[in-house]
This record gives sequence, structure tokens and C-alpha cells, in this order.
Amino acid sequence: MGKTTDHAGIVPVISEYDKLIEEILELELKLAALAEEIDDLENHICVELRADYDQKVGNLEYQAQAYRLEIARLKRAIELLQAAINRQEAAKYEEVQKKVEQEYKQYEEDLNKKAEDMKRDKEYKERRAKQDKKNEEKAEEERKAREEGKDTRGKASGGKDGESADKEDSSKDKDKKEDEKSSETNSEDREKAEDAGLGNDSETIHETPKEELKRLYRMIMKKLHPDANPNATEKDKALLLKAQKAYAEGDLETLREIADQLDDTDITEKYSDNPDDIAKLRELRAKLAEKVEILLAHIDEIKNSFPYTEKDFLANEDAVKARQEELAEYNRQCADKIIELQEKILELSKVAEKNEKEAKKRKAKKE
Repeated sequence: MGKTTDHAGIVPVISEYDKLIEEILELELKLAALAEEIDDLENHICVELRADYDQKVGNLEYQAQAYRLEIARLKRAIELLQAAINRQEAAKYEEVQKKVEQEYKQYEEDLNKKAEDMKRDKEYKERRAKQDKKNEEKAEEERKAREEGKDTRGKASGGKDGESADKEDSSKDKDKKEDEKSSETNSEDREKAEDAGLGNDSETIHETPKEELKRLYRMIMKKLHPDANPNATEKDKALLLKAQKAYAEGDLETLREIADQLDDTDITEKYSDNPDDIAKLRELRAKLAEKVEILLAHIDEIKNSFPYTEKDFLANEDAVKARQEELAEYNRQCADKIIELQEKILELSKVAEKNEKEAKKRKAKKE
């Protein structure tokens, strides 16, 4: 099993089993990274971009949309009142208003939904900011605790006698040589761990809460993503949903708890170097490769859609200011138009009321 050599015993040849394992592990790492990027885009970056957009220009666009709806309703009311007057029919504005409201009910519901979405995005941005701040404060506490621990150990080691110190130095020299010997062997593993966002103990000590959040989530996705874990249990699925929610909310503590619960079984323990398992590995590799392409396409779609397409615009203060001024002017014109239409309705309502009174008089004379 594993690596073999040719007849000369010089060039190593990788068996199909080892090659499949290597390719699958790389695909799993890539899949986890892409899944993490999609969740980050959909549940965090794009939500914050929408909230930022709403704060800068979205509220003005919403006001413009509300004005356009009101203008359309007023124009429709004027049309109905004028038609009734032309036919010399009785027409009350209250009745006309009810009819107009019914006709524009769907538009009103869409506008209300937009307002709810804007409110939800704003609340998420505020909630996530609080959680990020909480994570930073916790990280600072842990950093201080580590520094205090190091200081304590340093003071304790200062009281050793010469003999103990010599022994410790000798031990350190030995460990150093062993570390140098193994460093080359471990470098490739470290690179793969970095690609997966897993890191190592010395690196994770200095990572920021946001970096740890991403690292843990990638590790969780590598273990629980349905494409990388086709035999997922109900517990795995529940953990995945919990992890997705925790990641979206920036809940670092929950992600740590989930990461601690994961099964560390290696893929080589699940599949052996035999024809049946090699066929399964080929199928798994094909599925993972296909899913990677699907996720890459999905990321491209997100980055070419609203609100991600507004990212550069939102960072351009001059462009934002110009758009704000344009919308503010448009809304002022709409407000003036609404006043004009309201005055027209008042005028027509008086005419309609007069016609109704005359109609009642004519009816009374006939009787």
C-alpha cells in the first residue's frame, strides 16, 4: 500500500489510493474555504453592505419610492373623481380613496416589506458590531491572562540553581536539534493547515477574534459540509445549522464549543486501499470537484449582484454625496407634486359635493 518504487528503486510512484486521498483532502480544504466565503458574503458582508447602503442612500430611495406611490394613488383618485363629475354622478372622496387603496394594495405591501428588510439589516449590523466588540474584549482578557501566566513562570524559573539551569540548557539544545530536524517535514502540513484556516497553537495565540472565527468555521465546514461529509448524521446536520447561525452572528464561543465536538477520524480510517473503496473515493473526488465549481460560480454571482456591486460606490464619499443630493432634490419635487395633487383633489371634491347636492335637489323635485 501507499508509495511504491519502480524497478530501479529510485523514482517514487504514488499509488492511486494515495493520490485520491491527497486530492480529496485538497478539495475538502478548498470546499470549506469557499463555503465559509459564501456564508461570510451572504450572512455578514452583504447584510452590512445593505445596511450601509440604506443608511447613506437607501432611506432616500425608499422615500422616493413612497412618494411615487402616493403620487400614483393621488392621480388615480383624481381620475376617478373627474370621471364621476363628467358623468354628473355623486362621488365621495372617501369612497374613491378606498378603491384606490385596494388597487395599490400590493404596492403598499411591497413598500412595507422593504421597510422591514431595512430595519432588520440595521438591527443585524448593530447586533454584530456589539458581538465583535465583545469578542475583542474577551480576546484582550485572554491575552492579558497569558502574559501574566508567562511572567509567573519566568519568576519561578529564575530561582533555579546552576546545576538545574545547566540541565535545562542541555535539554533545550537537544530539543532545538530535534525541532530543526522535523521542521522541514512539518512545513508542508503547516501550509495545508493555513490554507484550511486551521493554523497551529503558536499562530492561533496571536490571531484576532475575526481570524479565529474564520479559522474555526472553515474547520467546521470541512468536517460537516454535506458534500465533504455525505454520511452526515442528524447530529452533524444540527451542528452545521448551529455553526452557520453562530458564524453569521459572530458568536465565537459557540463556534469553539462546536469545534470541540467534532469527530477527528481521518479519511484513511474510513477508506482502505481496495477496489471497492477506491471506486468510492473516485466518486467522492468527482462530487467534490463539481461542488467546488458550483460554489465558485455562486461567489461570482454574489459579487456581481446588489449589494456587493455597490461596495466601491459606498466607499466613494463624493459619489455618495452626489447621489444623496440628487435624491434629496427629487424628493423635494415629489413633495411639491403631492401638494399640488392634493389641492386638485380638494377642488374636485368640492365640485363632486356640489353635484351630489344638486342631484338630491333634482330627485326631491321629482318626488
